[in-house]
Amino acid sequence: MSPKVLETGSLIFWFHSYDALHEERASIHVGKGSQDDYNDAKVWLEPTVEVAHPGRSLKRYELLRALKIIAQNQQYLQEQWYVYSGRNR
Repeated sequence: MSPKVLETGSLIFWFHSYDALHEERASIHVGKGSQDDYNDAKVWLEPTVEVAHPGRSLKRYELLRALKIIAQNQQYLQEQWYVYSGRNR
């Protein structure tokens, strides 16, 4: 299951269970309207906010808006990722 952690306007932000199990860095997926792991963007939360995969569903201005929202909520999102993944920071 991939829990939604934040929603603002048409943007939805969620963690992917595969990432939590298999990756060392915290990341979040972002899409528009629904959670579509194949087409949506993936963004690293650490060490800095950085696009891992831009996806296909967001227009450039939407991705830039998502990055701004992620940066504004970075600490909260990282904390939630570590809780979700069951790892210690």
